[in-house]
Amino acid sequence: MHILFTKSQNSSETLIKKFIAKGHRVTNFPILNIKPIIIPDINFKNFTSVIFTSSNAIQNLKNIKNINHLRCFCVGEETAEVAKKIGFLNIQAAGGNYKQLCDLIFKNCDNSKEKFIYVRGEFVSNDLEGDFKKQGYTLQSVINYTAEPNLNINQQLIEDLKNKFIDVIFVYSKRAADQLLKIILNYKIVNNLDDCCLNCISINVANTLKRLKWKRIKIFSPGEEELSLL
Repeated sequence: MHILFTKSQNSSETLIKKFIAKGHRVTNFPILNIKPIIIPDINFKNFTSVIFTSSNAIQNLKNIKNINHLRCFCVGEETAEVAKKIGFLNIQAAGGNYKQLCDLIFKNCDNSKEKFIYVRGEFVSNDLEGDFKKQGYTLQSVINYTAEPNLNINQQLIEDLKNKFIDVIFVYSKRAADQLLKIILNYKIVNNLDDCCLNCISINVANTLKRLKWKRIKIFSPGEEELSLL
């Protein structure tokens, strides 16, 4: 199969290697560019636990220190691997989606003792802050990156889509879906997708693109990309 990933190169690296090793052809076009947001250094001494729902949040941390005491909660194994590389020790990974992350934390953390810091991007799919405050947790949110449309379109990718060479497209966010829709419409590829499968991280993401002519649409969880091809 020829598979197209649409997230940043850093967060796709492991996936790309895995799929190439399985004999697939892989193209990665980061449909959104990650841009750091300059923030004051975080004093992790003030918190008991840190939450990451994206590896981009970890990669954009600066001057990381005083973290050995922290419990580090990550949305999935891929994010957990990045956290481990930069020095976090007590890492707990959920199964790859937001609900599993919340369940993991709510079942294992006392809301009267924990003080969380949630490091995230400017645009998120779920209201983690609101959900945690409803459960009585103390949580501070810090935004250390944003995402902008990648306007440097890969012309070979456009040709591959027009010629129906792409078998599967993975889309990881609502904003990425919005931008992919613009590309498809701008380059008049709408009628060239009937042999292509669309794999989306959520129903909300799929709804943006479902009016186009896909072979099929699937919903997958991060870390289960390979299973979604079955």
